Amino acid sequence: MMKRALMCLLFLITAYGFNYAQGKELIWYMPEGVENFNSKIPAPEKVLGFKSGERHITYDQVLIYMRRLAELSPRVKIIEQGYTYEKNPLIYLIISTPENLENLESIRTERLKIADPSQSSKLNPDQMPVVNWFGYSVHGNEATGMNASVIFAYALAASEDKIITDMLEKTIVILQPSINPDGGQRYAGWVNSNLSLAGNSDENSREFREPAPSSRSNHYWFDLNRDWLLAQHPESRSRLDLFYKWLPAMVNDFHEQGNANGTFFSPGIRNSTNPLIPDQNWLLTKKISAYHSELFGEIGTMHFSKEDFDDFYTGKGSTLPDLSGAIGILYEQPNPRGVARERNGIVVTLSDNVRNQVFNSFSALKAGVEMRGELMDYQRNFFAERKRMAEKDLVQGYIFGSEGDISLSRELYRMLRAHDIRVYNISKEVKINGKTFTPGNSWIVPVQQQQYSVVRTIFERNLTFRDTTFYDISAWTVPLAMNISYAEVKESSSLLGKPVTGDSEFDRMANMDMPGVSRYMYLVETSDLYSYSLIYRLLDNGVIVKVADKPFSYKANGSERQFNRGTLMIPVAQQKIPADKLNSILIDALKKYRGAGIKAFSCSAGQSEGDTDPGSNHFRVISKPSVAVMTGRGASYGTVGEIWHLFDYRLGIPVSLIDAESPGDLSKYNVIVFTGNIQINQTIKNRLSSWNGETGNTLIAIGSALRTVNELGLANIKIVTEKRDTFKIADGTYEHFQEQRGASRVNGIILEASLDKTSPVSYGIESESLPLFKSRDVVFAEPKNRFAAPARYTKEPLLSGFLQKRYKGIFSDTPAILTGRGIVILADDPSFRGYWHGSTRIFLNSVFYRELLPAVSL
Repeated sequence: MMKRALMCLLFLITAYGFNYAQGKELIWYMPEGVENFNSKIPAPEKVLGFKSGERHITYDQVLIYMRRLAELSPRVKIIEQGYTYEKNPLIYLIISTPENLENLESIRTERLKIADPSQSSKLNPDQMPVVNWFGYSVHGNEATGMNASVIFAYALAASEDKIITDMLEKTIVILQPSINPDGGQRYAGWVNSNLSLAGNSDENSREFREPAPSSRSNHYWFDLNRDWLLAQHPESRSRLDLFYKWLPAMVNDFHEQGNANGTFFSPGIRNSTNPLIPDQNWLLTKKISAYHSELFGEIGTMHFSKEDFDDFYTGKGSTLPDLSGAIGILYEQPNPRGVARERNGIVVTLSDNVRNQVFNSFSALKAGVEMRGELMDYQRNFFAERKRMAEKDLVQGYIFGSEGDISLSRELYRMLRAHDIRVYNISKEVKINGKTFTPGNSWIVPVQQQQYSVVRTIFERNLTFRDTTFYDISAWTVPLAMNISYAEVKESSSLLGKPVTGDSEFDRMANMDMPGVSRYMYLVETSDLYSYSLIYRLLDNGVIVKVADKPFSYKANGSERQFNRGTLMIPVAQQKIPADKLNSILIDALKKYRGAGIKAFSCSAGQSEGDTDPGSNHFRVISKPSVAVMTGRGASYGTVGEIWHLFDYRLGIPVSLIDAESPGDLSKYNVIVFTGNIQINQTIKNRLSSWNGETGNTLIAIGSALRTVNELGLANIKIVTEKRDTFKIADGTYEHFQEQRGASRVNGIILEASLDKTSPVSYGIESESLPLFKSRDVVFAEPKNRFAAPARYTKEPLLSGFLQKRYKGIFSDTPAILTGRGIVILADDPSFRGYWHGSTRIFLNSVFYRELLPAVSL
């Protein structure tokens, strides 16, 4: 205690004229009672060469230090499980006593019984260690968490104080030092390379102004804190695998906020909690918050806990765990943006907020130990109650699948398995609400399973709400987003066939005959999501490809077969490629996407029984797309990242990210995509207008980028500005105005749009209508030609989410998409968060079939 007091006094004496770029001594970051450490285990500064708070730690330095801890401390086990897109290893530390680590697998196995009501009643929580999860810096530029993780890990690994050793006897700590290594590495590099060694805290300085796209996101600029449910990225899939192997009782999620106000920690707004989360969760979280408040009292940190943040969207790191009986806790520190930033007269420092994160980690550790019985009883009761709820649920399962697009079923399956949800083949054909589901093409998810709540949040629609103010979106129904055929079933046991054991069960090419060599033509169906990859591969190999703009029939595999619009026709005689080589190119492309189930047919010369023959003008030549996405000031980088990920990662198609200020030679591209409200100078505007005038070149504008189209003089898109209901201010106060304003936004809803099935943007889409994500209140005016709006919202379009009364009716029968001469306008993000595969197809059709779009003015 005396040593600690002297150290604090020294800090006070030297505070005048303090250089904020200086780090703090390690003891300053420790709460009272944590001050004696094993000298054989090096502190972070001994390994890394600088004090915490002096500069930002990089992820590769985190790896070095954490691996060193695992080598030297018998309390630490390191797990390396998977890699990020940039090949950074994803690591997790398991920290406890050597005795607990020696018996780790038996502890884990026993722990999982808490989710099984037939066994959980026999468990004695007082004899079991509590599992407490600590995840830091899911947003790369909220880096105090990653910096704090090495201090907290060191304290647990090296402390010889009884307060720590006693808590570790009763705890299994799972610590992930960075949930987003790519973003964390990127951010540390930016700050450290622009760091003021003299301690400049001017917020206008380059150190604090990282350019867009910020390192908040991962490699493809996705927000990983919205991916816990969707599991689209390797970082999430790795984390969820370990999460479900342990089912922790607490999950601590460490963030930062952009202002200089006090620290936030959960429970957040009570009435804004998702109804799948029991109210007892909020009460326990509130009780845990008292531990944080008490420890912050030692250092005078201001804080708040029941405002601003909610637990409604279940895809966040502090919310998804709540659906597995854990207590998810969000922490938000003021963000220094560098080492020390002055904001509104307050200097926000890296050191101060690293210490706050460390203190929150210790208070969470203490709460987990002292509330161990309560937490484990709650989790045990949670799963027992979920079992009862599932048994009584009027919906006993969800069937999904369709023969035409097997890839969608595989994508949904992968998401379900990421959450340890059992999926079965259906045992017999069934018809529900006019939809037919057949064995081999359809699967069933029963609700009576451990992850009942996660099943519901994936499949259910949200249409009733306790609160109407949302921190994030209000709807995310996964099968709607994927546009996959699905239905609720009232009874599931008679439909359960064999359990699905892996991705290989969706491999439709494994038993499919490859097309033989044709001297006449090949026909390829394009109803599968990954058919675009095949089209690109064919075009990239110089194959002449045509697409049918009209349904037709033709003899294939010995019998007359019906083919839809969008079917590819590959004429053999018109190619510059020998017939044998052409066949090899096609087969190689089919094998590359073998899981997709893309059907290809080798056809002989003949005539169709219908009106349209292969030599008809209804087979239109398409050309290889060369796609650029515009970046720069004003771009919507989340949307840019989704498009980049779609082409580059999912489809394996190259795409160029070009800068609006210096885009280079535009003639290299025949598709340029605009997002947001990009600022373009007049010279570039002139070049873009000239480029767009070239035949075959298409500009695709998403969301507010329609302004760019108007500014370029390429179209005159009008927005509906009809008068809407004004706010109803019940008591006339400013406070009520703020509440009404928050409830008035379009908070990420799902609307239904009818499709013009004759339009090229609808090719390959089996359904007559399409769910679309809507996050903006922009309404397009009716174009001159109705066919220029191939997708329009239905008369009563709301499928899921909260839509305020003032918006009721304004979307009805209005365009969702506009197409014209070299122009495509999409009202909203078509690939939102990387899982909206339904509307993604409209976007991809606009790219691949751009030459078929109507040449009319907008």
